[in-house]
Amino acid sequence: MLQQAVALYEGPGDLLRVTQGSYTTDVTDSFGTHAGGGAVDISIRHPSDPSTVLWDETDAMVLALRQAGFAAWYRAPGVLGPGSPAHIHAIAIGDRELSPAALQQVSGPYGYFKGFDGLPPEYGGPHPDPHGGPILCPWMLSQSQ
Repeated sequence: MLQQAVALYEGPGDLLRVTQGSYTTDVTDSFGTHAGGGAVDISIRHPSDPSTVLWDETDAMVLALRQAGFAAWYRAPGVLGPGSPAHIHAIAIGDRELSPAALQQVSGPYGYFKGFDGLPPEYGGPHPDPHGGPILCPWMLSQSQ
């Protein structure tokens, strides 16, 4: 799915620059979303100049990930707690090994399929999806029920 997102995205960012992957419990601010499969955080820094943050590319990066089958959102600095970095958070829709927290971000009451940003109430959510709502394919609709 990430390879498909790379093919769709035409900007300077690197959608393969994963800063936190699946099956990880090291970061408490992730509230369990990365404990199973299909969850990734992607850097929004320029690959050849890490001091440059690609603020203007976040919407295009999220769109490419959504077109490839991810529930994806831009996460602003500090939104998950003091010092949490700006990044793209993405959950692979349909991954059978998603953690319960990741599944909630896709199909729960504050999730992607409901038009929200995936943040649970304890992290200040939910908020309306800042990227215009989900991209839904027929196979995704069957996952949302």
